[in-house]
Amino acid sequence: MKRIILTTGGTGGHVFPALAVAHEIKSRFPDCEILFLGGNGPEKEMAKRAGIAFKGLPAKGVMGGGLAKILGSFWIVPSMTLAIKEVMTFSPDAIIGFGGYAGFCPVLAGWMLGIPTAVHEQNSVPGMTNRILGKVVKKVFTSFADNSGSFPEGKVAVTGNPVRKEIINSGKTAADKSVLVFGGSQGAAAINNAIVEGLSRIKDSGITLRHQTGKADYEKVRAAYEQAGFSGEAVSPFIHNMAEAYANAQLVVCRSGASTIFEVAAAGKPAIFIPFPYATHDHQTGNANSLAGINAAIVIPQKDLNGDLLAEEILKLISDQNKLKEMGNNALSFAKPDAASVIVDGIENIIRMRTIRGVA
Repeated sequence: MKRIILTTGGTGGHVFPALAVAHEIKSRFPDCEILFLGGNGPEKEMAKRAGIAFKGLPAKGVMGGGLAKILGSFWIVPSMTLAIKEVMTFSPDAIIGFGGYAGFCPVLAGWMLGIPTAVHEQNSVPGMTNRILGKVVKKVFTSFADNSGSFPEGKVAVTGNPVRKEIINSGKTAADKSVLVFGGSQGAAAINNAIVEGLSRIKDSGITLRHQTGKADYEKVRAAYEQAGFSGEAVSPFIHNMAEAYANAQLVVCRSGASTIFEVAAAGKPAIFIPFPYATHDHQTGNANSLAGINAAIVIPQKDLNGDLLAEEILKLISDQNKLKEMGNNALSFAKPDAASVIVDGIENIIRMRTIRGVA
């Protein structure tokens, strides 16, 4: 394996598994060159922070409409043209997409040029990009069993969602009554507001909070913490060292994107999930129910969320250490710590099959 293109974009939920696979590739093949093709979302900074070469493509999210909607988008021609150019110049052994609008053109370009391609679908309900690409790629890796019939059965390998190595089993040093709150890489206003509303009930319980707010709500939430008697240092717009944050927490309050679900499981943490209600096909509720169904988490629909309810659930769980331990162990049983390794094995296999057939 000499050169690999990884491609995705839009949110951290797409990017984190791509970076986990990149780390696994580099650990096995230190001389392998990796190029990350993405859009204008957080992927550029995240790839740079991980030391991976990045090239940006013009791309924008598309809601509904399938392939016709994508092909009719204003960005598709310049993005496809640039993707073909980058793929031909880099000449990769394989191209792996991780969903998101920015990953569409590079994978399609690879298929057109006869390069082995694959996609990884993070969520319980596949997104549009991967549903389309799944018909042409050599392999489809999924986090959950594909119950929707979205992909050709013979192509699917259920791998789990790749998790950064530092997060796996990071949860062994948690402080008592410590709660980690976050809403994904961009924050979640509904969770931020509910926590702020519930601070008055939490403040005399001895609970320690660590809260990632996202940029938009940071100042407001920090001020509310300080006004309620909590340290403002507990609040930050973004937590770069999530492994440490998980390690220090007994309980996690968060959204339920696939990356979050599998990180929580890998860290062995009980969770309160508040699914994002406007996710495509409500996939976050499906994700959350995967852990709730094995008594590793509880789920609060956003329509029911308020400060009193969230504070009540936090206090109830934190006061029952045996329950927390049981839920954490159940979460750990759901984890797929070898997901990145299994995916890299699969990438090696599609490259090998191309060589056997005499195409290389």
